[in-house]
Amino acid sequence: MLTCIATWWKAGERSRRQSRQGAAAMKAQSMCCKIVVVGDSECGKTSLLHVFAKDSYPEKYVPTVFESYSSSFDIERRRVELSMWDTAGSSYYDYVRPLSYPDSDAVLICFDIGRPETLDSVLKKWQAEVQEFCPSITVLLVGCKAELRSSGEVQDDRGPVTYEQGVGVSRRIGAAAYMECSAKTSKLGVRDLFRMAALATVNLPEKPGKGARHSLQSARQALQLPAVQEDIPACIPLRQGKAKSCTIM
Repeated sequence: MLTCIATWWKAGERSRRQSRQGAAAMKAQSMCCKIVVVGDSECGKTSLLHVFAKDSYPEKYVPTVFESYSSSFDIERRRVELSMWDTAGSSYYDYVRPLSYPDSDAVLICFDIGRPETLDSVLKKWQAEVQEFCPSITVLLVGCKAELRSSGEVQDDRGPVTYEQGVGVSRRIGAAAYMECSAKTSKLGVRDLFRMAALATVNLPEKPGKGARHSLQSARQALQLPAVQEDIPACIPLRQGKAKSCTIM
């Protein structure tokens, strides 16, 4: 009887030790990533963050000054801790907003697909501000409210921003990628957006002899994106129900 109890105790202790070792290994491999989200007022920044971090779409617009969100997920057995900073787009806060940039790993420059003037602001304002305060940062251009392209609710005579226009601006500002999504209709697309932002900043482990090509392939596999050639810009359509589309520059 005592022998059976001793054997059971040893097996349980071994299992607990392995669990502790596994948790410690995961913690040692965890990475922190700070993402700052900028763009014109009411272009969809807060809705993106609210859907991703709180899994709910805000029905009423509430102006933001500064607000932070946090979330985490696993990429190739590594825990990524996201710290996401929402900022005010109004020019009234131009002298305060730069306080959010220090120690950032990536910046999402957002615009409203239903308001072409917000894409104009990317070139006139946001590119210059990001370059001034964090010149070596990873930048992703994000087209928000993708559902407006087919809703017929766009009032601007120029119509909604086309995907090709978004890609063109992303190349002009040197963005790492261009993505479109709808916080209102596609929560999965929003999750893909922030996973892509994290993948653009973290260093995934590389296999010997593979180098950067393997890192890019690993990132696409982690996102379940189809492989494409790295030497040309490529349009990568995501699965149905996910983000409208994505181009890695």
